[in-house]
This record gives sequence, structure tokens and C-alpha cells, in this order.
Amino acid sequence: MRRLSLFLIPALAAMAACSVPTGGINVPPPSSIADATVLDEKLALGAEATYAAARTAMEFQVDRGQITGAAATRASALNRKAYAATLAVRSAYDAGNADGYVEAAATATLATSQLLAVLRKEK
Repeated sequence: MRRLSLFLIPALAAMAACSVPTGGINVPPPSSIADATVLDEKLALGAEATYAAARTAMEFQVDRGQITGAAATRASALNRKAYAATLAVRSAYDAGNADGYVEAAATATLATSQLLAVLRKEK
């Protein structure tokens, strides 16, 4: 019996080291973490693409002389705001800052929508 315990104790210790206690914390499976990461990346890419399209539309209208005066000033200010918000989305994503990411995405969406609204009025 003593010999058996000499082999059994190290084996049990090795098995105990392999299990990771979660301490009552529900750890999500890796697939759900990967899915959330993919969705976050798509949101960041969507924000960047939407801003790029709005910026291109603004430049096109400016080049054609469709936006002038106060409307051009407003569009320029909204463009800077949308650009800064889009950069904030990417920065928050890269940093893994979930709270800042959601806030930046909402700000980018709003700013780009406001820029597009000004562009639609000036058509």
C-alpha cells in the first residue's frame, strides 16, 4: 500500500495541475470570443469604409462646386469630427478597450451621418 501511495500521490498532483479552477467564473468558450472579435473587426472596418465613402462624396461635391460658403465650413467641421471618431474606433479596437470602442463607434456613426446629411442638402 505504501508503494502504491508513492506513485499515486505524484500522479494526482500532476492531474490537479492540469485542471484550471475558474473560481465560479463562467468562462465563455473560445468560439464565442472569436465571434465577438470578428464582429468588432467588421464594425471597425465598416466605420472606416463609411467614413471613406462620405469623405469621397464630400470631395467630389467640393470639386464640382456644389458645396460652398457656410455649407462647406459645416461639412469641413463634420468631416474632421467623423475622421477623429473613426480613428478613435480603430484605436479602441487595437487597444482592446470595449467601453471606448462602443462609444467611439456610436460617435463615428453619428458624425458620418451628419456629414452625409449636409451633403444631401447641398446636392
